[in-house]
Amino acid sequence: MSELKGINVVWLSETDLTNLNAGEGESNYIDVKKYKKNGIEYPYVSGQAMRFYLREAIRRNLNNDEYMCIPDDKGETCGDISKCINCDLFGFMTTIKGKGAITRVSPVKVSPAIGLFSFDENSNVDFLTRRHRVTEGTKMEGDIVNVEMGTNIYKSGISIDLLRVGAEEKIDEENRTADIEDKIDENEKISRIKKIIEGIGFISDYSKQARLLTDFTPDLVVISLQNIYSHRLQKLFELNEEGELNKERFKEILEEVSKYSDKLFFGMISGILKNEDAEFVKNTLQEKNMEIKTPKDAIDDAVAYLSTQ
Repeated sequence: MSELKGINVVWLSETDLTNLNAGEGESNYIDVKKYKKNGIEYPYVSGQAMRFYLREAIRRNLNNDEYMCIPDDKGETCGDISKCINCDLFGFMTTIKGKGAITRVSPVKVSPAIGLFSFDENSNVDFLTRRHRVTEGTKMEGDIVNVEMGTNIYKSGISIDLLRVGAEEKIDEENRTADIEDKIDENEKISRIKKIIEGIGFISDYSKQARLLTDFTPDLVVISLQNIYSHRLQKLFELNEEGELNKERFKEILEEVSKYSDKLFFGMISGILKNEDAEFVKNTLQEKNMEIKTPKDAIDDAVAYLSTQ
């Protein structure tokens, strides 16, 4: 795996009516996080929330001999990257009395999940009552709560800095140089990288799912195994308000990323793109002798390929 420097994954996921990440609404109003583009509001799921969902997907599928620590009441973790998958992949800041803090930058970069369609055209408000207190010893009362929710197609992505998985950067102050020192062996490094990619296929534990259950796993996914560390693949998909793919951008980004990628994997289910766009994607990939499978198969193929490196 020494030739590989980075892995990029970008995916689209269509949701049912839900609220994946609440904003800063009033106590009786749970809104959807939103951003503005050209004066129009779109929903998004924060990068912090996406990191949590991915981390928990990995935690759910640990083997008995694998370890991911749980932060204490101050939010601090164990800081031992040689044994702890959590501290290695997602970074940490640990305070040491009298010495300050030790900080590890996460080798896994996670984007917010960006809603591609405007929120006003794809939203609703759910009315519910919280029953939580008893008055005069007999009667239970509650608060009226309004939950904002919507449907959308979200674009998400991650980038993995392979050199820094299971490794620390050591600075030589005298010579002003930096070296990467591995703390785990090659097999363990590959195992942890595979867990990240597998976690995307099982991402779950997002908010409000007790009554607003939806599937947020990839419906269209592209994975690039790169000999150059670059985030360029993240711009592969652009849809307009009618759900039409920007075909020129797709071809341009694919052509560029292909030049420094050892391998690309594609997975797609029907209905995520308009029929014309789906045919365009299939034809473009066939021209490059690339195959489209289901998202699960694409993820499994990428994991299997890593096992050969």
